[in-house]
Amino acid sequence: MRGHTLLEVVIVLLIVSTVLAVAGPELAKPLAAARLEAVARQMAADIRVVQQRALNEESAAYFIRFYPYGARYEVRKAASPTYVVLDKVTLPGTVELVGTTFSQDWLAFSAAGTPVQGGTVTLRDQWSGRLRYVIVAPVTGRVRVSESPPEHWEK
Repeated sequence: MRGHTLLEVVIVLLIVSTVLAVAGPELAKPLAAARLEAVARQMAADIRVVQQRALNEESAAYFIRFYPYGARYEVRKAASPTYVVLDKVTLPGTVELVGTTFSQDWLAFSAAGTPVQGGTVTLRDQWSGRLRYVIVAPVTGRVRVSESPPEHWEK
């Protein structure tokens, strides 16, 4: 009869698990980098959606509230006397929302869909320490993701 003995199967499993234990952390780094990039691009897309809503409804009631070190942000719409939370986004456990340059961590939009002020959201991958910047231009409202901070930042 053909087949494998229990000893052969155990030896193969031992070799495979050893290789995975050694290579596993190295495989996690590219995945973490991809996750950071995906989170930054999703945040940029969410900002663009809120811009478009403000423009479509000609309403200055839309804004985004960022929670630095809370790893989350909320899309809100002002409604008398408070506001309505339209969407809550929690970042993956390995991605940290380091901070923003927006006043009080709020990004608000005019009825024309332009930001009330420009600014930057800084995201960091906790495993590699890599940073991504989601940059909102003050006049045009252009939203982009960058590996480097905006040129006007002071060192």
